[in-house]
Amino acid sequence: MTRIAYLATLIAVAALAQNSKPIFDGRLTLRPGKLSASEEKLFTSEIVPDARKEWRKRERESVCEADFKPAAIDIAPGSFTAPGSAQKAILYKYCTFGHGMALDGIAVIENDRVLAHILFEGGENNAIGALPDINANGLSEMAIAGGMTNQGITSAWISIIEIAPGGVARLGQVETYSDNCGVEENNCKTTANRISVVSGKTPAFYRESFVNKKSMGRAPIALDKDEVQYELLR
Repeated sequence: MTRIAYLATLIAVAALAQNSKPIFDGRLTLRPGKLSASEEKLFTSEIVPDARKEWRKRERESVCEADFKPAAIDIAPGSFTAPGSAQKAILYKYCTFGHGMALDGIAVIENDRVLAHILFEGGENNAIGALPDINANGLSEMAIAGGMTNQGITSAWISIIEIAPGGVARLGQVETYSDNCGVEENNCKTTANRISVVSGKTPAFYRESFVNKKSMGRAPIALDKDEVQYELLR
């Protein structure tokens, strides 16, 4: 590559980065939403029974810890199955069955009806958010936030998925936070990542890392592969 071509590439990448939209900031504290009374009723009367039926059919309910109780974790508004729709996605935990392991689900609702229901074996998921149609097809993608601490090391991430014809499309995962404060109390290193994207048929992702609160700059990234198997029931 010539010097001129190389400089042109750098300028193009910089221009894209300037047009990117933030989609997640690992420095912020997440505040999960609460279900309304009617949403809680729908969750208890329809979503949980459907999940119980499906997990039992798959012979997975037997792994659940004793006295488990399904619980909604977070709820987010968006247009998940139809462009321009006013829907909500409920992230819930059906049960846990060990450190960082759980039977989870997402239900998309509109006007007190369940339009879509996703089952997956997840983990320490703690929030869900709608993304601003990053692949230009009119639908809101979902960002599932999770995290855990193991042997003094804390890490957090988001998984980006979308309801697609016939199933769930996995766009990938990216780490949003990490620290070693449980191991090196006197020399603790924290890294928080602000993730942004340039929307399009092939979205371009960027990461700005803040190490001990100091920005390390922004750079393009490729998302990690999401290994979770998501099953769309309807």
